[in-house]
Amino acid sequence: MRTWERYLPEIVAAATLLAATAISLLLYSQFGTDTTAFSVVWGIATLSSVSLFFAVRRSGEDWHTKLRTIFLIGLVLGIVSIVTGIGGNGTDEPYAIWGYLSELLRGRDPYTTLLTIHYTARVLGIWSAPVTSSTYYTYLPLLLVVQVPVGGNLEAQAIGYELLALAAWAGIVYLVRNDEFAALALASPVVALIAANGFNDLLVLFLMTLSLRGWTTGARSKIVEYLSYGMKQFANVFWFVYYLLKRRWVSAGLVIAITLAFALPFLFWDPLGIGCQALVFSTLPQCASQPSSARQLSDLYSHWNYYLWILWAYVLYRGWIHATFDRLVTRGRRAPYRATNAPTEPA
Repeated sequence: MRTWERYLPEIVAAATLLAATAISLLLYSQFGTDTTAFSVVWGIATLSSVSLFFAVRRSGEDWHTKLRTIFLIGLVLGIVSIVTGIGGNGTDEPYAIWGYLSELLRGRDPYTTLLTIHYTARVLGIWSAPVTSSTYYTYLPLLLVVQVPVGGNLEAQAIGYELLALAAWAGIVYLVRNDEFAALALASPVVALIAANGFNDLLVLFLMTLSLRGWTTGARSKIVEYLSYGMKQFANVFWFVYYLLKRRWVSAGLVIAITLAFALPFLFWDPLGIGCQALVFSTLPQCASQPSSARQLSDLYSHWNYYLWILWAYVLYRGWIHATFDRLVTRGRRAPYRATNAPTEPA
C-alpha cells in the first residue's frame, strides 16, 4: 500500500470541501449569489460523505482512529466558520428563530406576524453583503424554545444558536460512534459545516438519533421522540412512515395526535395561522387570505439542509434500504418474496 493511502480519508474530506468551494466560487463569478446552485453543489457534497467509509477501508487504518481525526477536522472547521463567518450564513435561522421567540414573548402569533431581520452575510470569506429577510414562522412550536439563552446583539445570539447546532452535530456522531458507516459519514466536515451555519435540522436530528440509537428503550426514548414531533415537520414525516413500514398503526396515529397536541394552543389562537403556515402549507382554499408559505417542488433540491435528512436516513438504515431494494428486484423477476418489517437497529 502506498504511504499516501494511509491519509486517504483526510484527502477525500479536503478534496470534497475544495471542490465544492471552487465550484461555488465559479458559480458566484458567473451568476452571483444563486442560492439554489449553491445548495445543489453543497447538497451533493453532503451526500458524498458516505465516501469516507470506503476511504477508510481503503486506507487500511483503524476506523476508530480515523473517526476521531475526521471529527476533529469537522469540529475545528465548524468553530472557525462560526467565529469568522467563512462558509457561514447559509440560512437566516440563527437570526430568525430568536426573532420569532421574541415576537411570541411579546404576545404576537409568530405564524401571522411578518418578521423582518437585517444582518450581514459573509459567505466563503470572499464577499459580504447586507441581508434583509422577511418571513413568517413555518415550523412547529417547540423549535422556538430549543436554544441557548445568549444576551447581547443579534450577531451574538446567532453565534449561540450556531454553537448549539454544532454541539448537536457532535452529539449525533457520538450516538452512532459504534456504527462505522454512519459515524464516518455523519462526522464529515461538510456535515459539520451545515451545523456551523446554524440549520435547525441538527437539533431535531439529535433528538431523533437519541431515541433511535441512544436511549432506545424506556420512557426516555419515547420522551425525546415525542419532543421531535413538535419541532420540524420532516421529523413527523419520518416517524409516520417509519411506523407504517413497521405496521405499528397505533404508533403512526400517535404521531398525528401528538403533533396536533403541540399545535393546539396556536390552533386556538389562530387556526389558519399555524394551520396554513406549518400544517398544510397554504394548500387549502381557506389559506388564500393568509401569508403564503406554500412549499414548491424546487424546495426539495434548493435547500442545502434537506440533503442532510437523506444522508441521515440512509446511513442509519442502509441495510434495510438495500435489502428492500434487493427484494423488489427479486420480486420483479417473479422469485419468492418474503415481507419483513423495517429494522429498529442498524443492519
